[in-house]
Amino acid sequence: MATHNYSFWFMPKGPIAKKYSQVIAQLAKQYASPIFPPHVTLIGSIEAQEEEAIGRTQKLASLIQPFPIRLTTLAYTDAYYRALFVKVDPSPAILSTYQHARRLFPGKQETEFMPHLSLLYGNFPPETKEKIIEELGDSFAGEFEADTLHLYLTEGAVETWQSIKTSPLQR
Repeated sequence: MATHNYSFWFMPKGPIAKKYSQVIAQLAKQYASPIFPPHVTLIGSIEAQEEEAIGRTQKLASLIQPFPIRLTTLAYTDAYYRALFVKVDPSPAILSTYQHARRLFPGKQETEFMPHLSLLYGNFPPETKEKIIEELGDSFAGEFEADTLHLYLTEGAVETWQSIKTSPLQR
């Protein structure tokens, strides 16, 4: 059976999801970049067969209790998928969740774990990103409950990514 590339995400709901969806869509239109659902990536690249990925998603969700994800300030990097993002407070809960995920899905870690919610994908000069941050302001602090683990198939163009499995966290 073929392996595919998957990602684990936590996704906001309600008004906070709507707010970030609108910002992502606005920036995508303005800067000709892809539109994607707002999410905090737990692990961005897992090579697995679908059945194995689904099983381990359910296992991981059974090990984690819901916890708050605190969004803080805007930042950017040179990485395509981290062009512009909202930092996430690296709380003990999210760091512990990451460690559980890495035990279930060992493998090479491409970059150091830096929890964040991306707003823009692409390759843009720092001046452009700084201009966007100035225009957007600092109204990005907020919080949502991580209560569901989302498994996404993240191969190919961003627009083709698809949800494979959602697993509620242990209560």
